[in-house]
Amino acid sequence: MTIRDVAELARVSPASVSNYFHKPAKLSASTRERVRQAVETLGFVPNDAARVLRTGTSPVVGYIAFELASATTPEIARAIEERVSARDMYLLMANDTGSRDRERSYLELFEKQRVSGIIIAPLGDVEPELARLRTRGIASVLSARRAVGDEQASVSTDHVLGGRLAVEHLVAQGRRRIGFVTSSLALRQVEDRLHGAMSVIGDVPDATLEVIPVPERTVAAGIACADGIARRDPASRPEALFCANDLLAIGVTQAFVAAQSVRVPDDIAVVGYDDIEFAQSTIVPLTTVRTPHAELGAAAADLLFDEIALLGRGGGGVRPHVEFSPELVVRAST
Repeated sequence: MTIRDVAELARVSPASVSNYFHKPAKLSASTRERVRQAVETLGFVPNDAARVLRTGTSPVVGYIAFELASATTPEIARAIEERVSARDMYLLMANDTGSRDRERSYLELFEKQRVSGIIIAPLGDVEPELARLRTRGIASVLSARRAVGDEQASVSTDHVLGGRLAVEHLVAQGRRRIGFVTSSLALRQVEDRLHGAMSVIGDVPDATLEVIPVPERTVAAGIACADGIARRDPASRPEALFCANDLLAIGVTQAFVAAQSVRVPDDIAVVGYDDIEFAQSTIVPLTTVRTPHAELGAAAADLLFDEIALLGRGGGGVRPHVEFSPELVVRAST
């Protein structure tokens, strides 16, 4: 079944059938209806792979997220999708589930699909692989992490500054025993928050920072963490907790309030990270570091389209790095 069969049955040109799928606004309502009926009668499905081979362009952009269940990923993805949709293109999302092998396999899949470009919030060092994909005509943008190489475009947030803002605030409140609640530090964004926090601790002689590990960055992990801290002798408890994200901070705060053994913020102040929708409506409104989720997604998409156009012209050289600054939002938890 070909586009010519549809055109013959609908009594239109093959170009009109192509416009029906890709530029329907060019056709009159009556022509669209004739083509629709012919497509339905014949059970025709357009072959986008053939179109890509013929035109050298794909209407598809790939997005690989390292944490699809994160409270921030949906907002970032929605902003990307809005930009992609505005260009009559499509977004394919993938979740690497915290696996570098899976991250690599999705990059290989998107290469096989000949997508126009890839936005990736990476776990591992993917820049050499993205450089290879550029030689294949596939543009890319790192999201949520600043690129190491000048040849790789990226959009990120200054998480070192974010960690510094959180701990500077706690130190200014008179807190000296501070805990940093986090899962694996292998994620560079989280590691940067710790570096920012430590830069403050190093400037305050009587301040200490304890890394308190949790298995994952979820509300449930925060609850379990708070239960363990509440069982400590009060003299050995942290005076403040800086949590790697808001979900952990919400869990910690809820557990302390429910147990009634630790008062927030009197006994332990709590700071989160991200300023998700629920941060200000928890049982104790959460002090947090606000990061621009939608703005980051929109910037990543816009930068990707610039990269696609640049590759189309055979351009190379230094690529842009867009970096957003976080801000501290003070609420009742401190």
